[in-house]
Amino acid sequence: MRVVALLSILFVIVLGTWMTERRLASWDRPTWVTVYPIVADDSSDTLKYARSIKASDFDEVNDFMERETRPYGIQVTPAFYIKVTPVSNEMPPPMPDQYSPAAIAWWSLKMRWWTWKKGFGDGLVEGDIQMFVLYNSINGTNEVDISVGMRKGRYGVVNSYASKSMNSKNLVVFAHELMHVFGASDKYVRSTGEPEYPFGFADPDQRPLFPQKRAEIMGGRIPLSSFESRMPRSLEQCRIGRLTAEEIGFFAQLMK
Repeated sequence: MRVVALLSILFVIVLGTWMTERRLASWDRPTWVTVYPIVADDSSDTLKYARSIKASDFDEVNDFMERETRPYGIQVTPAFYIKVTPVSNEMPPPMPDQYSPAAIAWWSLKMRWWTWKKGFGDGLVEGDIQMFVLYNSINGTNEVDISVGMRKGRYGVVNSYASKSMNSKNLVVFAHELMHVFGASDKYVRSTGEPEYPFGFADPDQRPLFPQKRAEIMGGRIPLSSFESRMPRSLEQCRIGRLTAEEIGFFAQLMK
């Protein structure tokens, strides 16, 4: 009976995860995104900035999605309902130093438990996606860690700078990780960070190919030459390319 009970619980969890992923990929209603501002250093300015974060600070993400979904006949506006929790200084489990499958699997399990606790204790109605934004002082000496977005856990960890002048760039990283949660893959060379051709280019058919004027959101950077690129200043300089659109379900809407 214990085995049957455990298998039943597992079945419900798997079924619930599958149904949620299908619903998110349908793009037929706004997705609820809970943002958790987290102070990642000891600076009083970082704390002050994190406390000032509000839902409207993420409006550029919805503007970006409205612009990019229009060619696919998706009419959900806004794409995301953003709600922001009170500021916290509780950091998520650190990413493993070595990216072995075992280390990643163990980190993923710890993150699942940690995100569940955060969701259970935030006092808000359960959302579809959790985005943990770690704010760091722009004058800090520590290098900002990488950001991640996980489809299976429906959460993202976004490292950002605590500065209004950096908000638009922060939102580029936020949108990139959010697309990961929806199933999009990275489209850049991991060893160099340079966008991969053609899927990591916003305009792969442009002639001459360089310099590009926009970044593909999962390519992450604007290619200026075959060996040089730069970070987009804002989501105004980004677009969702064909393969990314397919991965997150846009093309499915054209076939309805």
